[in-house]
Amino acid sequence: MKKIIPFFFVLFWASSCDVLDQVPQSSFTPDNFYKNTDDAKAAVNAVYDAMNSPDMYSQVMWIIQDQATDDSEWGGGRSTANQAKNDLDKYTFTPATSTFQSVWSTSFKAINRANAVLERVPAISMDATLQARLLAEARFMRGFYYFTLVRLFGGVPLMLTETTSLNNLQVSRASTDEVYAQVIKDFSEAEAVLPATYTGADKGRATKGAATAFLAKVYLTRQDWAKASQKAKEVIDSGVYDLWANYSEAFLIANKNGKEAVFEMQALGGGFGEGSWMQGYMRPNFDRVNNIAGFGDDPVTKNLYDTYAATDKRRNVNIKLYSATSTPAAPVSIDFPGYVYKYLDLSATANAEGSNNFPIIRYADVLLMYAEALNEQGAGNAEAFKVVNRIRMRAGLEELPASLSQADFRDAILLERRLELAFEGHRWYDLVRTKKLISALKAQNPTIIVGEKNYLLPVPQTERDANANLTQNPGF
Repeated sequence: MKKIIPFFFVLFWASSCDVLDQVPQSSFTPDNFYKNTDDAKAAVNAVYDAMNSPDMYSQVMWIIQDQATDDSEWGGGRSTANQAKNDLDKYTFTPATSTFQSVWSTSFKAINRANAVLERVPAISMDATLQARLLAEARFMRGFYYFTLVRLFGGVPLMLTETTSLNNLQVSRASTDEVYAQVIKDFSEAEAVLPATYTGADKGRATKGAATAFLAKVYLTRQDWAKASQKAKEVIDSGVYDLWANYSEAFLIANKNGKEAVFEMQALGGGFGEGSWMQGYMRPNFDRVNNIAGFGDDPVTKNLYDTYAATDKRRNVNIKLYSATSTPAAPVSIDFPGYVYKYLDLSATANAEGSNNFPIIRYADVLLMYAEALNEQGAGNAEAFKVVNRIRMRAGLEELPASLSQADFRDAILLERRLELAFEGHRWYDLVRTKKLISALKAQNPTIIVGEKNYLLPVPQTERDANANLTQNPGF
């Protein structure tokens, strides 16, 4: 993807329903912008840009998806001064926890940018094919951000026009069904227009296959198994994607936006301000790269590490297990010094300068969604076993027994997703949609108290303070 630049000037939602930021980073205004093709491209780039932010996929999203699950936990001789991370770990968070405000406000900023594109770009005199594609990208990204919000918080305000004034911002939450209907509409309209592939600097932009894959994920989340399997099969049959021969190849910087990548957060190290943070945040502080210490986010649980078979080739790609005698050595105070390893960038000159993309949907995810949806439509589906076994064999594991019951296959798929997609932002979503969150956390650490209310996150308190029409999720 072409280097994404910060947004020039647009009145956009800073925190969904209260404050508008007017950020004149140059002399651009809505009246003198949106004049030509370059303006249209820059406006769409700004919609993507929110993904590569510490408030989204450069930190907050995978903190929620990992540290609030059985895959990662602080403690055991490790500590963090960041209260929000500790609260997510131990489920002691409240509506005032800053993490929730971060993802809420950043998502709504990006949604308003998308709305501005959809309202203003059609008036630009430019190549019609490119114009249609850019509008489809904006619809795709609006669907993406709303899908993020509805999975985390449930129903949220539906804002489908550009916010340009401080008036009428006391917006009520739409229902969950209404938000999902809009997400499906946005992805479907984007799917009809987006190209199958890009070349050159445009690689990494939203494609038809990415829209189809997200529709499969939406339908899987909604337990519409027939549509989920249909959409996943369309991605499979497109011929655009494939698995790398070796699991580790999917995470090489040289292979980003490669054949296994369906949709990735784009990152570019080298001092452009668009690098990724994973290699810095996830690396422990005692393992220095170019003399730079990491932060040790997402510390791996022994529960996850032990779930991998010793022969599973994915374990040592995803996790590095240090010891007091390793080089570098882990502090003896840490009971289980395991850390995320798959995003290491040895060339990074700063913690925010990784060139690793974040894999939001990989082809392996599509295969596993397909298998799960098929199994839910009937036990013993040979195609479901075939696609799962393809992933398992790449990992060096045996095929699943063909005699598995529907319930056993369901459990096997959830386990396979945990092992295959570790630290790629899926675990919390998977545990929530399968109603396994409570049992999984209890098995990993029975002192962590998780209840039914935790199948949604709380609406940020700052939002409710500013907007009296926003209701809170039950239990908070």
